Amino acid sequence: MDLELGNVRKPVRQLKKALKSLRGDPPIELVHDLRTRARRIEAIAGMLLSNQENSKRRLLKVLKPLRKVAGEVRDFDVLAAKARALARHCRNDSAARLLEHLQVMRVESAHMLVDAVAERRQDACDSLKQFSIEIEKRLERLISGSTRYAGTRKPHTDAAIRLMNDLSDWPPFSTANLHTFRIKVKELRYILQLTDAADPKFVTTLERAKARIGDWHDWQEFRKIAREVLHERKDRPLLEEMEQTESKKLKQALAAAQTLRTRYLGAYRGFTIAEP
Repeated sequence: MDLELGNVRKPVRQLKKALKSLRGDPPIELVHDLRTRARRIEAIAGMLLSNQENSKRRLLKVLKPLRKVAGEVRDFDVLAAKARALARHCRNDSAARLLEHLQVMRVESAHMLVDAVAERRQDACDSLKQFSIEIEKRLERLISGSTRYAGTRKPHTDAAIRLMNDLSDWPPFSTANLHTFRIKVKELRYILQLTDAADPKFVTTLERAKARIGDWHDWQEFRKIAREVLHERKDRPLLEEMEQTESKKLKQALAAAQTLRTRYLGAYRGFTIAEP
C-alpha cells in the first residue's frame, strides 16, 4: 500500500488556498473546505510525523483552533438548511423563529472565524510550507528505503491497521460512543484516500456510515438548540417532529455502523494490508 505524493500535496495546497480566500462573509463551501482540509492534514501529520513531535505540535497548534471555529460555522450552516426544510411545511412560525436564531449564531461564528484566520493566516501558511517539506522528505526516505526495509510495514499501513483494529473492537454502539466511532471512520477514510489501495465498495461503506452517523449527530444537536430556543408547549408539534426524526436518524446510523463492522472490519475485507 503505497502513498501517492500528489494525494498528500493536494490537501495542503487546497487548505492554503482556503486560508487566503476566507474573508468577509465566508460562503458555505469555503468554510467546509477549510474544515475538511485541516482535519485531513491533522490525520496525515499524526500518521507521518509520529516521531517528530515538535513539528507536529507546531502544526496542530495553529490548525486546530481554525478547524474548530470553522466547524462551528459549518454546524450552523447545516442546521439552518434543516430549519428551512422544516419551515416549508410548518403550520406556525416555530421553524422560522428557530431559523432566525441559527442565522444570528452563524453570523457571530463567521465573524469569529474570519478574525481567527486573519490572526493566524501567516503562521498557518508558514507551518503548512514547513509541513510539506518535512512530509516530502519523509516520503522520499520511505521510497528509498522500500527495498532495504522490505518486510517492514510503512507508517500509513500501521496507522490503517491500528484504526481498523480500534473500529473492529468497538464496544456496543450507543449514543455516547457513536460520534467518536465516526471520527475514527473519517480518519481511516483519509488514510485510504492517500493510498488509492482500498476496495471501492469498502470506501463507499465507510462513507455511508460516516454520513449516516453525521446526519444523526446533526439532528441531535439541532434538537438541543430547538429545546433552548422554542417554547415547550407552544412549539410542541415541531419539537415532537424533531424528536421523531432524530430517533429515525439514530436507527439509520446504528444500522450503517453495524454493517461496516460486520461486513468489512472484522475480517479486513476490501483492504490491502500486505506491503508490495
